[in-house]
Amino acid sequence: MHKYLQDTEFAAKSLFSLATDEANQLKALAEKLPPLEQQLKIHQWDFQTSDLNEDFSDAYVMAAFGRAARTGQEVERLKVQVAELQASVGIRQHSIQAIAGSIFQLAKQGISLVYGSPSAAPPGRMVGSLAVRDITWQARNQSMHYEEGAFKKALVDLFLTLEKEHGPQFSLTAHAKQNRARQVLDVLGWVSYDSYLRDMRALLP
Repeated sequence: MHKYLQDTEFAAKSLFSLATDEANQLKALAEKLPPLEQQLKIHQWDFQTSDLNEDFSDAYVMAAFGRAARTGQEVERLKVQVAELQASVGIRQHSIQAIAGSIFQLAKQGISLVYGSPSAAPPGRMVGSLAVRDITWQARNQSMHYEEGAFKKALVDLFLTLEKEHGPQFSLTAHAKQNRARQVLDVLGWVSYDSYLRDMRALLP
């Protein structure tokens, strides 16, 4: 195994472990959201349809008012819970993208240190019509500069090909100023350190 891969083994394994942990936590949070949102809808409907018609008796109106007040409080409590859960989901999603970007930074740095430029490196495995070398290089660049939204032609062309061959999740227009590192990690099949290492060994023999 190339010395660069030996020297970065601990870092790469740690990143993949973090990515797995974050993905598991994101899944758990995402599963909690739909039932909570459904509870909120039910309580909102109950609150909005509370009948306080003046034709009813005072006792009925007072009881209905009490129920409406309690339902209103429950609606507000659920709104807070839903908002907090949605925020947590968003944070986990950003965290996973950042970790994926760090994995590409590690891979790109290896190519850069050994070869200087991607054109001097072996192409590696083909994913559709694209080489792993080129996907890795441009995925790192997109992850580093996605907030600026100003990309070089080579990056734009590569992501257009990814979009054409693998789906709209790679559209830089539909996902303007969004990190696409996790999506690229998925299309490479880098679900673990071992899958990453197989490709990196081909790039850094």
